[in-house]
Amino acid sequence: MSRSDITARLSTTRTPVTAPKAPGLVPVRKVRSGIGEIAILFILDVLAAVVVTVATRAAWPIVLLPLALAAAGLYRARLHFSALDDLPRVILAIAVAAAALHWLTPFPGPSRTVLGVLLAAVLLARTTGYSLLRAHRRSSPGRAAIIVGSGDLAVRVATALREDRSCGLTPVGFVGPRALAQRDLPVLAPVTDLERAVTRYRPLHLIVAYPAMPDSELVTRLRHCRRLGVTVHVVPRLHELAVGSRGADLVRGIPLTRLRPEPVQQRRWRLKRLVDVVGAATALVLLSPLLLLCAVAVKVESGRHAVIFRQERVTRDGAPFTIRKFRSLTPVDEAESCRRWNIDTDARVGRVGRMLRNSSLDELPQLVNVLTGSMSLVGPRPERPHFADLFGRVYNGYPDRHRVPAGITGWAQIHGLRGDTSIEDRVRFDNYYIEHWSLGLDLKIMLRTLGSMLHKPRG
Repeated sequence: MSRSDITARLSTTRTPVTAPKAPGLVPVRKVRSGIGEIAILFILDVLAAVVVTVATRAAWPIVLLPLALAAAGLYRARLHFSALDDLPRVILAIAVAAAALHWLTPFPGPSRTVLGVLLAAVLLARTTGYSLLRAHRRSSPGRAAIIVGSGDLAVRVATALREDRSCGLTPVGFVGPRALAQRDLPVLAPVTDLERAVTRYRPLHLIVAYPAMPDSELVTRLRHCRRLGVTVHVVPRLHELAVGSRGADLVRGIPLTRLRPEPVQQRRWRLKRLVDVVGAATALVLLSPLLLLCAVAVKVESGRHAVIFRQERVTRDGAPFTIRKFRSLTPVDEAESCRRWNIDTDARVGRVGRMLRNSSLDELPQLVNVLTGSMSLVGPRPERPHFADLFGRVYNGYPDRHRVPAGITGWAQIHGLRGDTSIEDRVRFDNYYIEHWSLGLDLKIMLRTLGSMLHKPRG
């Protein structure tokens, strides 16, 4: 199979949407595979709700059923469909919808007959929809996938995908050693050129099957590939012992765990920005008397120097911005400001400055940075360019912290990693936050930050 043939096959299965830019990589088109399939399932579920409404004269399923099914995770992208596997989630979704109807309206809850008819209608719609989708997948070319591996498992995955066309994926090549090459399935690049192969061939999916590369290096490469718009599936290590197989898609007995997309690629990310704007604006209004009091105290202590201290930091994708804080110390010159790591033990910090730093009140002006979009309420702490460059060369995974905007507080901070603490630990905690990001996690971090400010002084 020639490179032109591979490129042609890949380009016919892509949707032109722009991906966010990743440092050092050329962005390719962003794809959310399975959107059409999800739309079909949604339409069939709505039709099932309409039929139930007509048959039982109960109007609530049209409104509540799709919402409940979505909350139960029944509109997620999958390689395999099964109405029986969906049954527990469908029952839970209908029960939640019925409970919501009972608590939100003065009317009595739906009868068992209505619930039974609704359950049967949804299962019938799902069974019909899944049969249609499986037939469509078997008759279509499938979404292009590149397999990343170094041994027999990679070949087995390729064979399994070819035999089970209902998965909707078509392997077009390997990234790994030349020994993997098959008669019509070539090796596209060595594993060290993974990002370049993704940029060159532009697949929709990557399937990772035990490549010969240290996990720490592989993790960074896969993060870059996700930012290029590729859906990544991983064969869990020790999957023969059922490790990591729960919730995975099975392809001829081989589990494939789908990795979450980058947070900035998720639809919920827009809600984070809304929370930032509303939260920062509300805090500035409510805390304006406290801000004024802090400003007066700083002015009295610092004399002729400006109340607000400005310093260059880096945020998402390493972009520079100017951070704002209440002044607690005046540096000798710009060089000291840029390269002095920590001032907690500096004798020049006065009583007001130390009080502001210990209570974190010196960081309140950063709410303005949140409003302007250079920071978020929650995210990795921003660092100065000099140290960001230094740490990026020393600590593996440090640049990955810049996948999201910097934050006033974060997962590392609420675990005591602030000031003169381990950079390696901060990297691990910050990247954990990014991989597991949710609005609920942001709320948890903000509440714990507020609690620490009220009950535990910083030190």
